[in-house]
Amino acid sequence: MQQPGVGEMRLLLPALRAVAQRRIAFLQPPHRFQPEAAAYWGLPETSINVVHAQKTADALWAGEQILRAGTFGALIFWQTHVRPEALRRLHLAAQTSESLFFMVRPLAAASDTSPAPLRIAVRPARDSVSLEFVKRRGPARDEPLVVGLTHSPILLNRHASVDRRVSAAPQPRSLPAELVVHE
Repeated sequence: MQQPGVGEMRLLLPALRAVAQRRIAFLQPPHRFQPEAAAYWGLPETSINVVHAQKTADALWAGEQILRAGTFGALIFWQTHVRPEALRRLHLAAQTSESLFFMVRPLAAASDTSPAPLRIAVRPARDSVSLEFVKRRGPARDEPLVVGLTHSPILLNRHASVDRRVSAAPQPRSLPAELVVHE
């Protein structure tokens, strides 16, 4: 992912809606959860559990537990640095789980090894996202896939524009001597 918030949630919405009768975990999300967004997405706010961990090891442990619990419909895990052995553990937990598992990492991680059968680089494009298949089963796909995204009303500006003209620079002035304090 080029940066968090390029449209990954809107891209995943059809899959998340399909499992919305079960809980959905957001692990280490980069932005504060907005209940209004869940309502717009058609996901019950009460089905979304947001988990933050102080340490990477704790977040990885939480991810494994969520996948192994069997009560979550999906886990979306945002993490910048993950060691290959930790990815392997998550992959094994995901294989034995009925939960959807999405690991969201920066584009720089595209060159790192991963056991994931599908790896996609997501870049923003005008009113869409461009998906580059870094790794997939089957024949290679050289051309990116562009997926159109609908605008979210919470992203649209509902306020009047503000005049942001720069005010004139203040002119230097001198103070009367009686106002200047010397120590």
